[in-house]
Amino acid sequence: MDDGRGVDGFEKLVDAALPSVVSEVVTQKAGSVYRAVLARVERPLLRHVLLLSGGNQLRAARLLGLNRNTLRKRLRTLGLAAPAPEGRTPARSPSPR
Repeated sequence: MDDGRGVDGFEKLVDAALPSVVSEVVTQKAGSVYRAVLARVERPLLRHVLLLSGGNQLRAARLLGLNRNTLRKRLRTLGLAAPAPEGRTPARSPSPR
C-alpha cells in the first residue's frame, strides 16, 4: 500500500501541483511551457543529488546517469553552478605572443 511518500506519492503530488504550475508558466513564458516546468523539477532534483554526493559533481552525474559535462552545463543553465573554490582561478586561454 502506498503511504504517499514513495514514487506513487510523488506522482500524485506532481499531478496535484501541475495545473497551477502550468497556468503560471503559460502566462509568463508561452511557447516554452515544457522547458519551464521541467526546470522547476530539475532544479531541486540537482540540488538534492549534489547534497547526496557531498557536492561531488562526478558522483552526482553518475547517480543521475548523466555525463559530468552535461551535469555541469545543466547546473550553469539553471543558475546552480558553484563558484570556483578560493585560491583557484578559472582556466584561461593562452595569450597570443
